[in-house]
Amino acid sequence: MGNHRDIYHQCLAVIPVCLLEFSMGLAFGWIGPMINAFLENPNSEIKATEEECSWIASMPGFGRTFGPFFPILLLDVLGRKIMIQITATIFAALWLPVLFTRSVSILCVSFFSFGLGIGICNGVTSVYLGENCSPKIRGIFCSASVTSFYIAVLLQYTIAGYLSYSAIATVNFILVFVTLIACTFFTVEPAQFLMLKGRFDKAESNMMWLRGTKNKDDINTDFENVKANVASEKLKKASYRELFFAPANFKSLVIVLTLNMAHAATGNAALFTYIAVLFPQNEHFTSNQVTVYFGISQMTFCLLASFVIENVNRRSLTLFAFSLFLVCHSVSTYFFYDAANNETPSKYGLWIIFAMVCLFSGFSAVLDSVVHMIRGELFPQSIKPIGAGLAIATHSFTQFLTIKIFLMVKSQYGIYMNFLGYAVCSVASFWFTYFFLPETRGKTLIEIQKSLEKQK
Repeated sequence: MGNHRDIYHQCLAVIPVCLLEFSMGLAFGWIGPMINAFLENPNSEIKATEEECSWIASMPGFGRTFGPFFPILLLDVLGRKIMIQITATIFAALWLPVLFTRSVSILCVSFFSFGLGIGICNGVTSVYLGENCSPKIRGIFCSASVTSFYIAVLLQYTIAGYLSYSAIATVNFILVFVTLIACTFFTVEPAQFLMLKGRFDKAESNMMWLRGTKNKDDINTDFENVKANVASEKLKKASYRELFFAPANFKSLVIVLTLNMAHAATGNAALFTYIAVLFPQNEHFTSNQVTVYFGISQMTFCLLASFVIENVNRRSLTLFAFSLFLVCHSVSTYFFYDAANNETPSKYGLWIIFAMVCLFSGFSAVLDSVVHMIRGELFPQSIKPIGAGLAIATHSFTQFLTIKIFLMVKSQYGIYMNFLGYAVCSVASFWFTYFFLPETRGKTLIEIQKSLEKQK
């Protein structure tokens, strides 16, 4: 394995995850510019009220709340590969009604279905990455998949100003259809699932391929450890009772659910969706320029995360992120309040707010990778689908609420009240992380479970 074939093979195995994230990014990146066009552009093919736009924007989060329960029921029945292919099919199907309809109601239904697909995808890919990737590079691969998401977002932000509604939908359908084909050829079934089904020869073959070796002795120790762990977990009945009443499992559940809720409550999804509404066309920049700059900041930070995420403790990274969020939201609150209540607000206010929003959103993209990894790391095999599914549902519903109420709070109280709420959530998130989040960097899934069982 000294020739790095293990890394090369694991890179190939992660291609479907990156492409699925890319497909999600296409849809999320489409929503922001299109909603701004629905509200502001008199020549838009779809006219929608502010209330209707809030429903279109929030439907993916609402659908994603229910999507994770499909992996809970099917992940250990159908396997990771088939579930990934089902997800790719849902993503491809999204663009057909977008292409052929101009109805707000149908768009809401379509993006609700898309949200179901996201929930399935998140539940499957976190498990898939955790089981197929070596601990030393698991964080890098997770960061790469999140970066794929933001590359797609930037692509959508860029082409929104040059292509028509129909042309963008056509391009997106073609790209996602390619993803569906790639998922068929590159997805590698993890050894854990194959062992669960008694297919030990295939499990050994897949593990050898992922480790880049043809010598069984190179994987013997790890193979036997995984085999023993799967056998132990198989004896346990995967149930909500086990999740809530086994002390180590319940501890994992509380940590993961709270972290996912905290990440969503700091407002990234709402700012991501309404960035063009926050900064409408003005003397400083156009709405298209705003979205492009915003997308560049997110992608840049994600690329940076790929280089640092395995060299910095995840707990430390999370603490720094929430501290940064507090600063960004506090500054934004002040300047938005200043703009709303003074006839001559600070002439530098708009640029400072924009810088803070970009900094917050960019570093939130880094935190995406950490939260995604922890969902796949803290739960044992027997309750992983249930635990990860509940975590994603919690994250999704919190995002749905932040997106749905953003425009309402803006209209009734002012934009600055949104940022004040995000600042308060950042403080609470920092406190929780400091006292409860364990460190998982560089540890195998088995080692993480043993450390949780030892903690009181």
